[in-house]
Amino acid sequence: MITKLFMALCRISPYLGRLIRRQWYQFLAGYYQREDWSFMNYGYAPLDPQTEKLNLGDDDEPNRYCVQLYHHVANVVNLRDLNVLEVSSGRGGGSHYIKRYLEPKTMVGVDFSEKAVAFCNKSYFVEGLSFVTADAEFLPFEDNSFDVIVNVESSHCYGSMDAFLMQVKRILRQGGYFLYADFRGKDKIDTLYKQLRRSGMTLIKETNIIPNVIEALNLDNERKMVLIQKSIPKLLLKLFQEFAGVKGSKIYECFRTGGVIYLSFVLQKWVC
Repeated sequence: MITKLFMALCRISPYLGRLIRRQWYQFLAGYYQREDWSFMNYGYAPLDPQTEKLNLGDDDEPNRYCVQLYHHVANVVNLRDLNVLEVSSGRGGGSHYIKRYLEPKTMVGVDFSEKAVAFCNKSYFVEGLSFVTADAEFLPFEDNSFDVIVNVESSHCYGSMDAFLMQVKRILRQGGYFLYADFRGKDKIDTLYKQLRRSGMTLIKETNIIPNVIEALNLDNERKMVLIQKSIPKLLLKLFQEFAGVKGSKIYECFRTGGVIYLSFVLQKWVC
């Protein structure tokens, strides 16, 4: 019943839907404080059997598919010794992975949720990694501050994609890269392309990764179900399962049937 009400309210008004999602993220950040949940994305699984398996430490292995999405997005550019920003860093697992494995000089994660930022600053202790509270549409950084900006599976919740992209371009250094992945309803894909073109950044590469995301959801389904069932009260069980994209959830079926498309992009702010 709660799940149906939640989704119905989101359909009634896009603005109301964004507000509800923001409150939901705040609730999640405060409710679940254990460090065994550090990612909030649907994951990525390579489909080519010849793809070299990503080498992960024992602590990172349980989150392999979520980590692989970050690796797919961020590893297209050599980040070593660069200054990198992740917008909407959530529970911080992605920024934590990038800093340790891809070795940027600095890694900053920003998120609108004060509770999520507090969780990250309490959970991760890596030199050069920090987390601050900020809104994606009003980023509190000076012009030309970062070499690379990463944004994974969060922009669909923003009030204004154009405002976010304007901020990205403003704080990227000349020649810097915007590494981006997210999903949209099939009927909203053209709008996303128009927004990216209006940003003034140059599209270098795009990839439809929906088959990789579906495969990750399939392979990670059992782990997610066990984690949810042992940690979440029955009243919220269906809502968490929907949020996690487990098999049979609405978002899983939208991915599977093609109603929702998941894309990754590389954009660059060219030197003038």
